[in-house]
Amino acid sequence: MTTPFSQLGRFLREDSLKSTLIRGVMGSAGLKAAYALLSLAIAILLARALGAEGYGVYAFAFSLISLLAVPAQVGLPQLLVREIAKYRHHQRWGLLRGLLRRSNQIAVGLSLALAAAAAGGAFVLSVRASPIQIDTFLWALPLIPLIALGNLRGAALQGLKRVVQGQLPEAVLRPGFLLVLAGAAWLFGTLTPPSAMALHALAAGLAFAIGTALLQRHRPAQSVIAVPEYETRAWLRSMVPLSLLTGMMIINSQADIVMLGLFTTSEEVGIYRAASQGAALVVFFLTAVNMVIAPYISQLYTAGEMERLQRLATASARGILLAALPVALAFVLFGEKILAIAFGAEYAPGYLPLAILSAGQLVNAAAGSVGLLLNMSGHERDTARGVAVATVSNVALNLILIPRLGMTGAAIATAVTLVIWNMLLCRQVWVRMGIQSTAIRFPVTR
Repeated sequence: MTTPFSQLGRFLREDSLKSTLIRGVMGSAGLKAAYALLSLAIAILLARALGAEGYGVYAFAFSLISLLAVPAQVGLPQLLVREIAKYRHHQRWGLLRGLLRRSNQIAVGLSLALAAAAAGGAFVLSVRASPIQIDTFLWALPLIPLIALGNLRGAALQGLKRVVQGQLPEAVLRPGFLLVLAGAAWLFGTLTPPSAMALHALAAGLAFAIGTALLQRHRPAQSVIAVPEYETRAWLRSMVPLSLLTGMMIINSQADIVMLGLFTTSEEVGIYRAASQGAALVVFFLTAVNMVIAPYISQLYTAGEMERLQRLATASARGILLAALPVALAFVLFGEKILAIAFGAEYAPGYLPLAILSAGQLVNAAAGSVGLLLNMSGHERDTARGVAVATVSNVALNLILIPRLGMTGAAIATAVTLVIWNMLLCRQVWVRMGIQSTAIRFPVTR
């Protein structure tokens, strides 16, 4: 019997990169599974320890920090994956070293400026927010540079085809440290939103230190001793659309939480956050596969091997959909019980948002690696335009639906946005590359 996984395996067997890809997919999938389980365990721990209201305060602050970390990266992670893969292939070690140095300089400068501006904003707004909200937000500020630099480090390792090592600090170490630290604080004392955020910053710092050591270990020796070379203008030209793209994607992922925090109560934010954490499990395999195939998409497209690229896109999309389907069905059929058992009875009202979000993520899985195909082939401007339309739709729908329907409106807005986003990008992949990214291939010609 032919399955999507056997089709993916057939592609790998026919490819000279078989062993590398297999190890990468297995390792990446394992790490993403570990990340999903650790994130769920942290969500359950914090939801029970802080209560729905306290968890809502924590989730709202972290969503704001996630948005602030976007301009600190200005599209550098995706640029690093693409350019480092090319520089390594052509042995242009000076440019590789120069890109690493310049990207770190940009990220550090922007992170510090944003953190300082955010601290000033928190001081101005302290008269309107509660002390616990302000304290939680201030403890979250160190996460801005840690998130930005951590993403750059992971992207560099991914471009060097060290996919597992690139994901290890953020996928396992940071959530693992946070789970241990927060669990110990809850067992031996009182866990509050500010102390939980402080422990999150500590966990991120520990993971970043280990990740930095991994990058130093796996950098090619030639790039360490090479004289740095810079193509700053060319990098900036690519960074502009990539930064807009990354920013809009983060806005899409955090707009519902932020706008719920502005229009509803912290308790409702906490319940919705628990539901969205569950729905994220639907597409964990999509992220795992994308981390592995990104440099190979760039390589195959550059070499003009479009038939192999099509087979890779189809096989990976079918594997992603097969992995997503049972998770989505479980949440749709038994979501209320799952939320009550995992998070507590007060989170059971999040069932309908969970079901809606799971349906949207299932569409996301079926569309395949649309954004990645465009970005790794140099068509990031098309991705940016498609995601821009989705972002505007997301914000508009949240503004319309949240005041009327609360967290259910936020879930509808997010799910509809996922459908719009994937439809637009699937079309652009076909127009630009002649590739069908979806799990189901249609009998059409260019």
